[in-house]
Amino acid sequence: MDSDTFIINSQGVISLRSDASLDRETQDNYNIQVIAVDRPVDGLSSTAQVIITVLDVNDNNPQFLPLPEPIEIQEGVYTPSSPGEVCEILATDADIGDNGRVTITTYSHSEIFRFREDGTLLAIKDLDREIQDAYDVLIVANDHGMPQGNNITTVRVSITDVNDNAPVFSSDTYSKSILVKDAKVGDVLLTLSATDKDAGSNALINYSFSEVSSMVTLDAETGDITLTSDLSGVTEDTLLTLTAIATDHGTPPESDEAEVLIYFRIAPFTETVVFESSSYKFTIKENEPEASIVGKVRALTGDPLVMVSYNIKSHKDVFSVDGEGTIKALRPLDKEEEEWYILTVEAIDSRTPPNTAETTVSVQVENVNEAPVFDDEIYKAEIFSLSPYKYPIVKVQASDPDVGESSELQYFLQESTTLLDVEANTGQIYVLDASTFRDNSFTFHVKATDKHGLSTTTTVQIEVKQSVHRDSVSVMSLNQPVYIVEKKIPEMEESMEKVLGWTVKILSVRAEDGIEMRTILRESADKTYVSFIAMDSSGAVIQATELKEKLNTELKALTSELESVFGPGLEIKVEDSPGNPEGPNQAVTNALIAVSVLLVISIVTSVSTIIHLVKKTKDSDRQSLNPDIDLHKKRNSIDHLADFNTNPESREVKVDDSNI
Repeated sequence: MDSDTFIINSQGVISLRSDASLDRETQDNYNIQVIAVDRPVDGLSSTAQVIITVLDVNDNNPQFLPLPEPIEIQEGVYTPSSPGEVCEILATDADIGDNGRVTITTYSHSEIFRFREDGTLLAIKDLDREIQDAYDVLIVANDHGMPQGNNITTVRVSITDVNDNAPVFSSDTYSKSILVKDAKVGDVLLTLSATDKDAGSNALINYSFSEVSSMVTLDAETGDITLTSDLSGVTEDTLLTLTAIATDHGTPPESDEAEVLIYFRIAPFTETVVFESSSYKFTIKENEPEASIVGKVRALTGDPLVMVSYNIKSHKDVFSVDGEGTIKALRPLDKEEEEWYILTVEAIDSRTPPNTAETTVSVQVENVNEAPVFDDEIYKAEIFSLSPYKYPIVKVQASDPDVGESSELQYFLQESTTLLDVEANTGQIYVLDASTFRDNSFTFHVKATDKHGLSTTTTVQIEVKQSVHRDSVSVMSLNQPVYIVEKKIPEMEESMEKVLGWTVKILSVRAEDGIEMRTILRESADKTYVSFIAMDSSGAVIQATELKEKLNTELKALTSELESVFGPGLEIKVEDSPGNPEGPNQAVTNALIAVSVLLVISIVTSVSTIIHLVKKTKDSDRQSLNPDIDLHKKRNSIDHLADFNTNPESREVKVDDSNI
């Protein structure tokens, strides 16, 4: 059979004609009958059916089906989990398989709209018609062939209105002042006006009064307020107060209210504005928080319907004034920075043209005692492990905001310590006894207090550097009270340097090594232990053995030199080691002896006093005394004195009443 599309040669090869083309979408298969003959004339033949299937190629783009018209969705709150359906948009593709499978997506406004698998366009974000009433959404249809085919179209999604906005009056208050003799029935006194952001019937507004008035009427459509009375019954100034309501036509309806004030006057007013006072004086404490009220001014117009606004003409960066005349501070004030502020406040009335008036406002900032302020929150310093006695470490410095200086501040260590001290007047921190340092660093706190008792605290961090081995420390004792030795440390160092030929640094001064006796025996102790080191001209520390040897050699010369400091009769002893000069047991024993003497003296004194009191009681019939009370007081005194360790193990002293 003849074919316009295919040809076959003598070898049985079927080919596409050169001028033919295949289109699967027009014809997707061909059924051809082929005959084979063994000779052209009177030959034998055989017939076969050849079915040719045309395979698809992705030669067709997706096509959109007719779009709905119009495409609309109500404004509202939509989310991905609770979307709003806009419409169904479909597309087809003439190809088959993946070449004909189409996916539709949004190319613009994808954060607001997206497609569901079935082709439904969804809104996934809040839509507010009053902000935007339409969106032009670009939509793309893609097939899944290779190469991919696509089609693009734009749909306009209109946002329909919901009555989600109430009418709004152009003013919260409408007012009118009318001279009674000039008023006529039918005069339009005021026109109310309200607007609604919605559309259509949701934006249509009707006006009404909450209560019917016999003097005026309100037009529901125009908002005109018309005089309906001749006012013949008005014999004195009268203020008519009404409430106007604007209601839209939405479902459900929304509304707004405004106050209507109509002042019927018998006589005309003087049109001016004046302050109640030509000047005002207010005070405010310093450091009051932002927006603290300073005071209130008031201006009068003579007409209750004339409104007044206020304006500050000076110091606008410090103060503000509101519509009620209330003056506020915009920030905390500081008396030390500025004590007086002179403000000019202007009043402006609502007449046309407006009238103005001015008044002077004096604001005084009152002082409030403020706590001192340290220059730094944390002070850091370094010292050597064996720094000299009263060696300066660091100076803390605070200032008093009230006076702007620190001359009257007092400094104290917050923690009790025998390692350091601070000069109360200057804040200089110095070493008392560096030989007892055990840690590489430690922290303590210094408090600065002003004369009113307000205080603040800073932190001091000290790093201890191990500079000299303790075996380099030597100790000598003097038959002098510790408080005397403390005062003469510079003279001692100078005298010892003359005799030894080395630089001497005193590290600590102790009344009793190992047991603190400086409080109890401050005035009576006659032996003081002095720890010190010596350094040669190069700064190298002299070993304690060498230093001790030279001390013993030059002891006589050293005694003579130090007598010029402490006076004649000075006794010096070079101790064996820098540790406990007398050993712990001996130190405790000496302390117990001292306390025992004090206890005995106190007991004897107490008993004598009691006997004397009892005798005095017997001799006088008029005087009454309970010896048990005094005995109890004396026993408490003894208990107080006995608060000392007499037993190295239990560290406890007990006083038996029967002994007394």
